[in-house]
Amino acid sequence: MKKFLVLFMAVLCIAVLVFGHTYWKNKSKAAEIEGRSAVEKLLEKEKAEKQALINSLKPENNKKQSFIDFLRYRALTENQVKVSVVGSNVTAAIGATDSSYGWAELLRKQLQSDTADIGSLRFVNHGYEGYSTSDLLTSKKIDLVIKEKPDLIIFENSLINNHLQSLTIEQTTQDLQNIMAALKTGLPNARIFIMSPNPVVNKDTKNSLGLTYMDYINASKELITKNSWQYIDSISGIEKKLTEENLILVDVLTNDYINPNNKGNWIWFEFLYEFLKSQ
Repeated sequence: MKKFLVLFMAVLCIAVLVFGHTYWKNKSKAAEIEGRSAVEKLLEKEKAEKQALINSLKPENNKKQSFIDFLRYRALTENQVKVSVVGSNVTAAIGATDSSYGWAELLRKQLQSDTADIGSLRFVNHGYEGYSTSDLLTSKKIDLVIKEKPDLIIFENSLINNHLQSLTIEQTTQDLQNIMAALKTGLPNARIFIMSPNPVVNKDTKNSLGLTYMDYINASKELITKNSWQYIDSISGIEKKLTEENLILVDVLTNDYINPNNKGNWIWFEFLYEFLKSQ
């Protein structure tokens, strides 16, 4: 009888173990299926929300799309967005105590913050000290920009050096046409902004051709308007900022009265960022 009881208890324990194992196995499997289903639903929801955001940011659905929204759209659809700035002294931050105080670097940091939640931003600065519009072409710097395939280009028109080097107005406008033709042909889906350089103190000083800095600014602006190219008027934008902050031009330029100092670069960045957000 005792042996029977021992045997019975052993069988009972085994049965309990088998039942328990089966029960928890089924329970675990059900939880796994339920968890997988929840994850799939979450992924579907995220996918739908992303697609809704993409649709809202599509250029064809947003005729007055801001620059920031354009970058967000490219980041969402391409998983990366590329921005290139190209120009001369002021793009290279000549005049700032360090490149980190230049308007281009300040813009890069702000754009990285704006797009941090949706994709990676690659920002390349092609600023070359002393370069005129002709120098940018002959040294193939424009070809280098095209090779990188940026989504957006901000081209600082190198008119300060064109004036200093006494390039003719005809050469300047021809260079501008050639630069834009190369960019538009090589990057048909990119957005391109032409940006004037900053205001200078000696804007009416004549070079060896008898031309002033403003002669170059006005001739280029006329060509830009004629071709309906997108234009950023840095001179007007910076001058407006100076008025708002009760400053005069010499307060934001270095001792050469041409290149912006740290304060001048900050004001340039502020104006440019506000402009790009509002477009």
